[in-house]
Amino acid sequence: MMKKLLPLFGILVAAILVMSTGAFTSVTADRSATINVVGDASAILGINPAEGPNGKYAGFDESGKFFIDIGNVAKGVNADAEILIEDLFTITNNGTQDVLVTLLPFNGESAVSNVSLSTTSFTLAPGQMQSVSMKMDTEGLSEGDSVLTSININATAV
Repeated sequence: MMKKLLPLFGILVAAILVMSTGAFTSVTADRSATINVVGDASAILGINPAEGPNGKYAGFDESGKFFIDIGNVAKGVNADAEILIEDLFTITNNGTQDVLVTLLPFNGESAVSNVSLSTTSFTLAPGQMQSVSMKMDTEGLSEGDSVLTSININATAV
């Protein structure tokens, strides 16, 4: 009886070994990729000064980063006033899929309520562009106060 079970047991062990050799713990493979860093104008999410006259309040620094600077045309904005700068900059989807873009103005570490953008959340299809205007309320501010230090721009594929 043992002589008959021994070959059967051997076949069972061999089958277990064959089945278990198909699994692996890890794989390492090298693949090529080309990803270049470019300025804001030609990135996947392109940010540019608007084409019209108010685009002069925006530009690019020496490293290609977009900025808004009222001081490059005038010394600043009026105190106790509402200032509207229409068509200040544009955002273009240079990617291959739709993106949800959100904009949030900041002054230092805090989001600001005295600066509003014409649109703060929008979806862009590939190749589509959105113009952005900015309104500032400087009521209660004095000469030398800061109105805006940055705009957080977030884009998420949808």
